[in-house]
Amino acid sequence: MSTETEKTVLVIDDSRTFRVMVTFAIKKFTRFNKPVEAADGLEGLEAMAKNDIELVVCDINMPNMDGLEFVKTIRANENYRDIPVIMLTTEGADESRKKAVDAGASSYLQKPFKPNELTEEMKKFITI
Repeated sequence: MSTETEKTVLVIDDSRTFRVMVTFAIKKFTRFNKPVEAADGLEGLEAMAKNDIELVVCDINMPNMDGLEFVKTIRANENYRDIPVIMLTTEGADESRKKAVDAGASSYLQKPFKPNELTEEMKKFITI
């Protein structure tokens, strides 16, 4: 048995229901059988320190540390700066998309979305 940590996906959203839906889709349609969950950006940073994260799926609007601040923070860290981040939000305006991309998001999906839309977006950055 290898001592190497298995890479996984981190799902950050303040809605537990939404986290459950996203992790279910990831487990069902990708090779990742143990996605890690966090309720906000601060918990997300803690999860990144404890796990070998290959990709992050992150909401924008959250308490404590929102998704934009989370992305800016990991982009400033040489250990995390190249990890793809797919931002999720109910906001569909071009301005929100621009803010996410400017903060360092790799991609952007508007809620609600279908599981195949998420997995297609993930395929742009990693092997699922």
